[in-house]
Amino acid sequence: MAQLARLPVVRGIRRLIQNQPDPDFVLKPDFIEALKLLPKYNLSFDICIFHHQFANTLAMVRRCPEVTFILDHIAKPGIKAGLIDPWRQYLHDLSELPNVVCKLSGVTTEADHKAWTREQLRPYIEHAIDCFGFGRIMYGGDWPVSELAARYTQWIEVLDWVTSNCTPGEKRKLFRDNAIAAYRLSAA
Repeated sequence: MAQLARLPVVRGIRRLIQNQPDPDFVLKPDFIEALKLLPKYNLSFDICIFHHQFANTLAMVRRCPEVTFILDHIAKPGIKAGLIDPWRQYLHDLSELPNVVCKLSGVTTEADHKAWTREQLRPYIEHAIDCFGFGRIMYGGDWPVSELAARYTQWIEVLDWVTSNCTPGEKRKLFRDNAIAAYRLSAA
């Protein structure tokens, strides 16, 4: 890990938990111990899960309070099926942990790829913003995967529409500043 951390472009690790057949994978002692090494190397961990994997993921994050976690795709809620619970409560519980940032990405791909509407996406996006606030939420494009359900510009348009009442400072945090902070980038 030290060799990887020395690369100037590496800011974090992403392990696709969503593909793990073992629901207890994230709670295995070796995995938890590996996560606990990340702060030593100034690396974050991107969490990529489906909503049904939330309970164990929440337990994982609670066991690693020194690790900076970035939740990808707002934990892939069951938008296509119209499911909002228990995802809503789990997202709220995760937002209570100060070492987690939420990435607004992958939302259109969790809806019906051909028939989603911005109104259908809005409650999920708003809930993520309500939970994490503009201090710990950031934009993510999820390109090119997002092209399965929408053009890249459509996703931007949806976020602009949902955040139309936000201040310029809040939008700057969402679209720029929070990613710079979470991934320790320079603001050149």
